[in-house]
Amino acid sequence: MLRTMQCDALAALLLAFAGWRYVTSVNGFAPHCSDCRRGTSQKSPSALAAASPLETIPSVNALDATSSPVAAALDFFANLDRLYERSNAIKCPFFRRRAADLIDGAAMMAQFLLIRHKSLPGISDLFLDSVTAPSSSSVDDIPTFVMDVFSAPGCKPRGRHIKCHPDGTAQKTRKLPIEDIAQRINRDWTEGVAGKDKGYYITGKLDSTIYRDNCFFTGPDPDMPVRGLRKYLSAASHLFDPRESNAQLLSIRFFESGGEGGHGMIEVKWRLGGVIMLPWHPIVEPWTGTTYYHLDEEKLIYLHEESWDISVWRAFIVTLYPQAKSWKIWDAERKNAHGM
Repeated sequence: MLRTMQCDALAALLLAFAGWRYVTSVNGFAPHCSDCRRGTSQKSPSALAAASPLETIPSVNALDATSSPVAAALDFFANLDRLYERSNAIKCPFFRRRAADLIDGAAMMAQFLLIRHKSLPGISDLFLDSVTAPSSSSVDDIPTFVMDVFSAPGCKPRGRHIKCHPDGTAQKTRKLPIEDIAQRINRDWTEGVAGKDKGYYITGKLDSTIYRDNCFFTGPDPDMPVRGLRKYLSAASHLFDPRESNAQLLSIRFFESGGEGGHGMIEVKWRLGGVIMLPWHPIVEPWTGTTYYHLDEEKLIYLHEESWDISVWRAFIVTLYPQAKSWKIWDAERKNAHGM
């Protein structure tokens, strides 16, 4: 009951913001947006889409952006996209991740509120699919383009390491044989842009065409789990110093009918170590681990599951206090890592 009241209160705030955006747009009190000063009611959906970063998603043009709630929602998510892009300039990986989480959280809350209150006048315009609006609250009933536009920025096909078509849609190579997918993963590990053993764990650059944009990344790292390929690559590309770090592929194999969904899985064993880009630049001695790449029915990686051969406590303590790496309590783990 309390949660429902909180959500309704947030919805009221969102609708109030929508009304304010409408009043300011038609009366000329929105100095940050020259298009809005000309009046939202006079603007076509394509013109509104072209005025924001959402222009890279062609399906935005299908929205009826002439109503004030639609205009407010587009403006709100466009601002979140801009904030997300700016957050990549934060040098400290810890604070960069916190900023990304905050922005993604705001986007997911706003998306939930829009779906929950989709029957209200104006809001329903967002969910018109042809001539019929969905009647239930299920995400499966929401038009795909709505979920694309109003999703968390970290799950959108953007970023310097995400391959896209000229129209802004993500490039995907679906239904590849699992052998080909394994070869591409192999290249991501062994043919990094920074040289040998400088794979995507170091550079944040991989073949994005074999991943779902909302791929789920999980593992022992305290900053996991992560939802979204863009969000994961942003974190990976700034975590290790590529000049002083290495990510070595030890072995790779695949299972035709393995994985969580039974559509196939690739297993990679690796060794990773180097300098973390924290203010005190801690040196992390090499440790080993395994990554499992789970495929969906389209043969895209939807789950990136990681395990370590060292304890989380050891990794955490040594990062905070580098001298702790010589403590004898880690001898057993150290022998196991070097014995592979």
